Amino acid sequence: MKKILLVLLFISSLFAREYIAVIDFEGIGVSNDEARVLTQRLTSELINIGVYQVLERSEMKRLLDEQKFQYSGCVDLKCAVELGKMLGAKYMVVGTISKLGKTFTVDSRLIYVESGEAYSSGKYTTQSSIDDVVQYGMASIAYQLSDEDIPTEFIVKSKPKSFFNKI
Repeated sequence: MKKILLVLLFISSLFAREYIAVIDFEGIGVSNDEARVLTQRLTSELINIGVYQVLERSEMKRLLDEQKFQYSGCVDLKCAVELGKMLGAKYMVVGTISKLGKTFTVDSRLIYVESGEAYSSGKYTTQSSIDDVVQYGMASIAYQLSDEDIPTEFIVKSKPKSFFNKI
């Protein structure tokens, strides 16, 4: 009986997912509401991929309220690591969503809480619209952070512009 229990514990530990927490991305040239919406989309995409166990926003808020920790505006590495330790997360996802001219960019990092080092990163750039970031960008970021292959439906196909098309 003990051997069966040990085997079950070993097998379940092989399939245990690491806890991650996603904090609101910083918006540069986009509104705070747009940055929050895109952060929520990234959270949903990470949950759908299933590589990590994502801490829910309401649970994060509850834990932080108990600690009387205010995390709004927490965008630097030191704050993210401190926050991750309080939440019991192994990784923290931080990033920025920017608009410069007609170009939208998303840059993100998966931070290993114990060391404070970036474990992986993801980036997405489009000159279409913020709708493109919602529809394709955040899924692309989620797959990059999860080290999973990006499904073809999330890769935006664009026709290359030729110099000769303008003549």
